[in-house]
Parts: sequence; C-alpha cells; structure tokens
Amino acid sequence: MPRKTNKYSWSSRGGRSENLDDKHYFGHDDRVPRNDGGSYLRSRPRVSFKTQVRPIRDVPRSLALDEDVQMATSSNNNNRQVIIRGRDRGMQRGRNSPVPYRRFRVGRPASRMKHFSIGVSNWYKITIPYGHKYDKDYIITNLLSYIAPELFVPIMYKVAGNEASFYIDEYKAANALFNCDRKITTTDGYKLQVRVSKPLFPQCDIDDKLKEKLKQAMAKRYVQETNALDLSKFHTDPDLTPDYFCALFRPIMLKTVLDLVSEHIPDLEALNLDSNKLQLLEKLNVLNEKFAKLKILYIGDNKIKEISQIDMIKDLKLEELKLAGNPICTMYRTRQSDYISDVRKRFPKLLRLDGMELPKPILFDVVDEGDKMPPYQRIFVANSKAQEIASQFLQQYFLIFDSENRQPLLDAYDEHAFFSMTVPYPNNNSKLNGYLMESRNLYRINDTNKRHKLLKQGRLPVVSFISEMPQTSHYLNTFTMDIGLVTQGMMLITVTGLFKELDKKEQPIRYFNRTFIIVPEGSGYCIRNEQLHINQPTDVQLKQLNTQPEGQIAANPVSQAPSSSITAKPLPVSLPEDVKQQMTLTLSQQTNMNLEWSLKCLEEVLWNYDNALLAFQEFYKRGQIPPEAFNK
Repeated sequence: MPRKTNKYSWSSRGGRSENLDDKHYFGHDDRVPRNDGGSYLRSRPRVSFKTQVRPIRDVPRSLALDEDVQMATSSNNNNRQVIIRGRDRGMQRGRNSPVPYRRFRVGRPASRMKHFSIGVSNWYKITIPYGHKYDKDYIITNLLSYIAPELFVPIMYKVAGNEASFYIDEYKAANALFNCDRKITTTDGYKLQVRVSKPLFPQCDIDDKLKEKLKQAMAKRYVQETNALDLSKFHTDPDLTPDYFCALFRPIMLKTVLDLVSEHIPDLEALNLDSNKLQLLEKLNVLNEKFAKLKILYIGDNKIKEISQIDMIKDLKLEELKLAGNPICTMYRTRQSDYISDVRKRFPKLLRLDGMELPKPILFDVVDEGDKMPPYQRIFVANSKAQEIASQFLQQYFLIFDSENRQPLLDAYDEHAFFSMTVPYPNNNSKLNGYLMESRNLYRINDTNKRHKLLKQGRLPVVSFISEMPQTSHYLNTFTMDIGLVTQGMMLITVTGLFKELDKKEQPIRYFNRTFIIVPEGSGYCIRNEQLHINQPTDVQLKQLNTQPEGQIAANPVSQAPSSSITAKPLPVSLPEDVKQQMTLTLSQQTNMNLEWSLKCLEEVLWNYDNALLAFQEFYKRGQIPPEAFNK
C-alpha cells in the first residue's frame, strides 16, 4: 500500500474559503512556512486475511472455528498483523458440543463504524486523556492522518493536568475523531484515547488584549489595493486559534469585530463573511450605518434560512452579493428566476449574484441617489381656481355639519343626490358597531334589496340620515384635500381627516374619508354624489394629533347655522354675516386671539379659514404677533 504523506494542511482552511482564491479583492496571503525537522510515525489500520465467506447452506455443521492465531508481530509502531483463522477438521461439534455454532451471513461487513450521537452543532470539544505526554503537533498530525480526507482546525489547544483538549467546528470531523478512539498506537505502545463532547460555548473575555489580536488578524486579511476585507472562517484564523474561539455567529463577537472595522476602515468597499455559520443577521444592520461605500458583500456558506433575513441589510447599495451555500438557496433550486427577483427587490442595483452576471437593472425601477421623494402636501390641486372654490365650499359644509342643526345642508345637496356610508367589517374591535347597521359594504352585503335600501337617494333622505349621525367636531389641522377631476360640469373632491364624537362620554376620535362630486347649480355648487368611510385612527395619526394644537372647525357648535350659504359661489364670494361671525369666533377660540385680530386675520386671507389658521401658526412661531392681539 502507498504510504500517506506526513504533511498536514489544516491551516489552509483557516484563512479564507477555498473557492475565493481567484477573487482579486480578497486576495491576501496568510500562509506560514513550517519547518517540521522530520516526520512523525503514525499508526496504520491493522490488516487481516480472513477465510472466504460462504453461504450458510454450504457450511457443514461439523465445521468448527478455533480462536484467531497471531502469526507475526512487530515492535514497529506501524506494524501489520496477519491473522489466519485456522480450521481444525478433527474437532467435531456434536449436539452437546461446548463450541458455539457460528452462523455466517452473506455480505455482512467485518465491522461497523460508530456514529457520534450528539447532533450537528457549531462546535465540539475533543479531549485526549493522558495527552500531556505528547507534543501538540504529534497528536494533531496523527489524528489528521487517521481521519483523512476529513480535515479540522484545532482551536484553543490546552493541556490541563493529564488531559489535552481543543475545539473543532465540523460535525464530520467530530464523527471521524469519535471513531478513531483507541485506533492509533503511540510511540510508547499505548492506544491514543479520543473523547468527543459538546460542552458549553468556550468563553473568552472581550478585552483590550483580544481586540489587539483581532486587529492583527484583520490587518493580514485586508487588501488595501481593493479596499477589501476577508473575514471568511474567521474563527479558524491562525493568529486567534491558539487562545480564542472568535466565532462571528455570536452576536457580541460580530459586533465587536464590525465596530473595529468601522473605526479603522470606514470606507470599506468589499467584505467577505463566508463560512462563519451566521444565522441571524440583526447585528449586520450596522453595515447600513457605518459602511456607506460598501459595494461587495459575501455571506455565502452560512446558515441563513429565510429571505427576510437579508432585509436587515437591504439599505446597502450593493453591486455584488454572494448567498450560495445557505439553506435559503435550496428553496429556489428549481426557481432561479424567483430567487433573482426576490434578491433584487432588496438590492435594485445588484449586478452580480453568486458569481452570475445579472441583467442591467431597469432604470425607472431604481431610485437614483440624487432623486428624492416629492414633499408631502396636505392639498394637491392642479387648478388654483378649483382649489379656492372647493376650500370655501368645504368650510361652509363642515361648519354646518358640526353645528347642532344640520338642516341647512339641504341646500348643499342636489335634488337627486346619492349618499352611502361604509365602515370596515368588525373584528375584535367593536368601537364602530354604532355605524355597522347602515354600512353599505358591497364586499359583505350580497342582498340586492339591502344594497338598494342602504343607498340614500334624494336630498331629504340624505340630510335626514346625516342629521341622525352623532354630533361631531372636526380637527382642521388633520384635513387633507385632493381634487382629482375638474371639468365645466363637475368637480371630484376627496377629503380626509379626524373628528371627535361629542354624544358619548369618552368622546372617541374617528378617521373619515369623504368623496364629493359637486356640480354647478345657479351661482354656486351642490353635491350630486357622496361616499363617506369611517374608521378607527392609526396610532401614528393619534400621535400627530396630540403633538399639534387642536384644529377643530367648530369647537363650540352653534345652535343655528345659515340656511342658504352652503353653495359656494365663484370667487369673489360674499359670505353671509352670520357665517363670518362663526368663523371669527372659532378662530378666536383656537388661537386665543381676541375677536378684532381674528377678524383681521380672516380678512387678510379672504375668509379662507384653513389659510388663516396656518398664517397664525407661522407668525406665532416667528414671534411676530403683537401682545395686544391676545388682550380680551
């Protein structure tokens, strides 16, 4: 048999992943020449020649086998022992013979390999009883030679008392070492004992000494020409394994390493984290904050199981990404296009994935760094004249709606107007049950007659229904208005905001969305169709409401409202005196200004209440409102 070489190569697995040698941006070289000064003897497996196995039917019952006879021995540590199993034909096995009858089974192996009972893990502890008698290199060389082609890197090799111990990170190697217990004969004639266990994680304090070691290891792995850092299989780095188990799958260790990188290489462009057994990527969110120039990221051959895990780093402007070797890739084995699509949703500018060139990204799908979202607008209207008409119409409408008498709204609706109201289908929240009986939710209501009944048709049924709704007070500062369509014959207006129900003791706050279609009538406008949707406000809406001054259209509803002022006329509009008085009183209550200054404010903005309130807030922040404006 050919002799196996004494040269071992476990250190070649500690620097970087073997499949990245051709990547120029990770092309560091941390190999250290070794001067063995000789070779170690190692134990070879014992060879035995055995009799040919025959089927049971061919073996005569009178055949008996004696014990194995050792024919030759050697004092050499690599001895071969030839054992011949003899046959004594003169020895008969009768019915009462003490010699046991051995049954042969065709194809049964001479021995079975034992399997390590502890499941797959990230680390294992190897203990060598009486290992203190042998040199570290002697033990490691013989173990590697015996379990070849399996390889391992001994981490934190220590001798305590009579035992030598170290850690490894591969299940296959742990199983192979488990099966070489008492299989290797040492130079002094003893069998080398090997114990494999899965203990608690080997602890190492993150102190200044360790940080200096980390810096030294990373300095050798950094390629300045390409601004790339190779941290693949970092826990097997030769500079760290003698004293530390620096596993990056531990969040505290990953954070420590990335903090050091951000401190010394803030402009890093390429980072390799392959083969670090990473499973949870929460700590990688630091990449979004501290490595703005990172373009290349390798996180292959780890334990990432869900595509949602990479959402932690989706803010990176990556051009190249490696995920191959993770469990997540097996989910897309037959759906490569879906895999590329799901990854590119998170990294729109990605040009290379797992070594494959991707098609160039569609330009309008990628947001350019110089482009920004348009600013938020509470009012979006393309036609300024339409905005003025709609604003005045809605001011008058909601002033009357928040009053105690809603009958003047008869002038706001067309004779053949349509009105419907919806609320979301109830779940565990029953706060909107008061509206549920009149909700015309077409998704839930299939009965044609009921659908027809819930649709209010005509001016009187509409205003009658509105008058029976709870008393309200709307928050002006929460209003938004969009005018989606403007023609000579109609205008489509959508208004959203918050209001408070005044009838109930707790005065709950609701969200509303009202869509009006108004048409010209006489010298003004009236509603031809309205859809009202009521829902619970979101937490964000409530938070914004609490941080703003209450912008109610009618803080104290009046008992009477104008009867014919609802139809907004083309500008300039002459509002009735009672409407002006109500607007002045409401503005005074909201701003704490006296009536005189409230009237001046409304006159300056041509009685546009929304603009008046915004103008007050702006000048109040600047401190440009004189003190006499608040004297009452």
